[in-house]
Amino acid sequence: MRKLQSILHITKNLLLYEWSDKRVIMGFLAGITVPFYWLKNFLDYVAALGEPVNILEAFVVVEHEYKSVMFLVLGWFLIVSDAPFINGNTYYSLCRTKKRSWNLTMVFYILTQAALYTAGVALPMVMASLPCGFAGKMWSNPVYLLSQDHTLSRGAEYGIRFLQRDMMRSMDVPQAFLATVLCFFLYLVLTGLILYTGNLLLGGVWGLAIAFFLHVGGFGLRFLGHAGLALIGYASPGNFADAGGIHPVRPVAVMVVLAALQCCLIHKVDFKEQMHTQE
Repeated sequence: MRKLQSILHITKNLLLYEWSDKRVIMGFLAGITVPFYWLKNFLDYVAALGEPVNILEAFVVVEHEYKSVMFLVLGWFLIVSDAPFINGNTYYSLCRTKKRSWNLTMVFYILTQAALYTAGVALPMVMASLPCGFAGKMWSNPVYLLSQDHTLSRGAEYGIRFLQRDMMRSMDVPQAFLATVLCFFLYLVLTGLILYTGNLLLGGVWGLAIAFFLHVGGFGLRFLGHAGLALIGYASPGNFADAGGIHPVRPVAVMVVLAALQCCLIHKVDFKEQMHTQE
C-alpha cells in the first residue's frame, strides 16, 4: 500500500509539473482542434442529408478516417516528447523509491495522460454533435449510407469516409464508441511507451524519432497495401472487426509485451547520467 501511495504521489507531482509546460498545453490544444477538420466534413455531410445522427457517431467516423489518425497523434507526441520526464525532482524521487517503482510511475503517468488526451479528442466531437444528434444505440441513416459508399463518391464530395459495415453489423453505437476509445487509447499508450523506452535507453530524442517513424511509416504501409503491418491500424477497431465481432487482442498484446520489455530494461539505465545529459 505504501508503495502504491508513493507511485501515486510522484505521478501527481509529475502531472502538475508537466501541465505547467507550454509544450503539454499546446499538445492538448492540438488534440482538441485538429479533429475539427474531419468533424466539419462529417457535419456538412449530415447537414446536406438533413437527417439526425447519433451523438457518439462523429468520433467513431472521424477516428476511422485513416488520414485523421495520423494527425490526431501529433499532439500526443508533443505531450510525451520530453520522456523520460527528468527534472529537478527526479533525483529526490529516486532516493525515495526504487528504479522499478519509478519506472512504473512513469508508465502510470503515460496511461493517465493518454486517458486525458483521448477524452480531449472524443468529448468535443460528442458536444459538437448535440445540435444535430440523438442519443441511443441505433446507427443513423447518414452513417449507414456512408458505410455503403463503395465508389467513394460521397467521400470525395464531403471529404469523409467510413467503410466499416462489419463493425456496424456486430456492434451498436455505444459499443463501437467504447471500442474506438479503447483502441485509440491503447495506441497512444503503445506509441508513448515506444517513445519513453527509446529516449530512456538511447538518450536524446531517439525514442521520439522511432515512435514518429513507426507512426508515419504505418500510414505509408497502408498506402502501399500492407495495412496488416501498419502500427497505426491498431488505433481503429474497425480493422479488427468482422461478422463475428471485434478482436482487439493484437494491440493489447503488443502493448503488454512492450511494457514488460521496458520494465526489464529499466535496470540498465544510469539515471545520474541521464540527468546530467538533460542539464
